[in-house]
Amino acid sequence: MRFGDELTALSLLNGAERAKRRKLSGQRRKNIFLNFIKAAVSSALIYFLLRRIGVENIWRHLGQANWWWALLGVATFALSNILGAVQWSILLRSRDVKLSTWRVVAFYHVGLFFNNFLIGYIGGDAFRIYDVSKQSGDSTTAVSSVVFDRLVGFFMLTTIAMLMSLFWFRRLSSPKTVGFIAVMLVSWILLLFFLFHEKSGKAVGRLFKPLAPAFVTNKVHDIYMAVNHYQHKRGVLVKVFFTSFFVQSLRIITHYWAARALGVNVNLIYFAIFIPIIALFASLPISFGGIGVREQSGVALFSTIGLLASKVATFEFLAYIIGIIAALPGGLFFAFRKEQRAEAQSFRNRIKRSDERRRP
Repeated sequence: MRFGDELTALSLLNGAERAKRRKLSGQRRKNIFLNFIKAAVSSALIYFLLRRIGVENIWRHLGQANWWWALLGVATFALSNILGAVQWSILLRSRDVKLSTWRVVAFYHVGLFFNNFLIGYIGGDAFRIYDVSKQSGDSTTAVSSVVFDRLVGFFMLTTIAMLMSLFWFRRLSSPKTVGFIAVMLVSWILLLFFLFHEKSGKAVGRLFKPLAPAFVTNKVHDIYMAVNHYQHKRGVLVKVFFTSFFVQSLRIITHYWAARALGVNVNLIYFAIFIPIIALFASLPISFGGIGVREQSGVALFSTIGLLASKVATFEFLAYIIGIIAALPGGLFFAFRKEQRAEAQSFRNRIKRSDERRRP
């Protein structure tokens, strides 16, 4: 290669590297902007809620709380987390992902821990996907198992709410609540239909195919087929839906214990009806950890049965804290696992070498 050719090649490489850096920089700025918007949404919702009910009322309710009920809430939520890990493990094993129960429990708790602080109430799922992909080498199965695990949870929550609202219909002051739950349930059923009915699912996929690059549509197709594969495993589906019923019931009961801690004593059925709606709103990617959205939607729903806004906001916030405490093992797993320590050490070494190069 002539010297001029070498210079040309080097120039092209440098240009490609600069373009890559500009692209990453632009993506980073976009992420920062979106995170700022979501933080602003959470802050605004909390501000308007506190302005309405008063911070002093929240502190007063917490000061009068019976913390034994809160402790029972932590135990209940912790049990639901273990069962949730079992549910996810069933899905993974059905796709020949052989991970120990202990490792699945650890990965599940890491996801739960970060769900409390990342976008919506599902941001931590990215950690679950990453961990399983790294261990199994199969990112498609990792994504499909987490997506289907989430879908089953939302479907079961909504089913519980629908059954309880029909049973309790005459005592509900707002029949619109039942209509909203019905729309939610029909939406999940339609989604399951398109996921399991391959011909219909692919027909819908063709409508969106021109809107995305080929590599994206190919990956989505692989994930779709991986989820679709679950329809052939009837025994797995029975186990997963059965386990999910207990997982979601325990999480509903956790909110009930949080309310009891503040002296609120209303029928558990109201929680079975309202909490699924609150969970759906909290999972929307418009806030961090559902903060603000959870409390505002809780006040809107529970106020229809005569509960004070300050008490509702406080016990929903307490339920959030209970969830964080129950998920703390995930933070510890993330901080102390060998891979994390090795990656952190590798990062420190790269920084050290970079600093040494800059020295004269």
